[in-house]
Amino acid sequence: MLGPDGYWRTPVLHSVYGMTSTPLRLMQLFTALSAALLTACALLYAVDPPAVNGVVWIRAAGILALSFLSLRWAAQLRRGHRGAYRRLLWVSIAGSLGIAALALLPDSPFPLWFRLEQSAQGLVLLALAATLLRPSLRATLEPTR
Repeated sequence: MLGPDGYWRTPVLHSVYGMTSTPLRLMQLFTALSAALLTACALLYAVDPPAVNGVVWIRAAGILALSFLSLRWAAQLRRGHRGAYRRLLWVSIAGSLGIAALALLPDSPFPLWFRLEQSAQGLVLLALAATLLRPSLRATLEPTR
């Protein structure tokens, strides 16, 4: 499209960019928390190896891997990809439910410090779900017919 001065102007999708920067920021926070969790596991293992069992290592590494994938999806969402929206919505809802089950089960194999950190990550995922379910964001990503 030509601007008033006769030069070509690339249309900017302010609505997609503006409304999807929050999920990207939330996933950046989630990734930072995941990296901090794995670092805490390594530091605690160096000081007290029995305090960090195999289940804790597997969960912490898995959460970090998922956070990198989710961070990629959040970047794709920022560019308006509907598939990334669906993936992030699924991760935010299923992840927060899984973390709630992990934190609330009394016979969980995870130590208290791990559950507390996972609860913080669960709150980030709930905030992500609330952001993704906003009608304004969903309308922006609706397919055109």
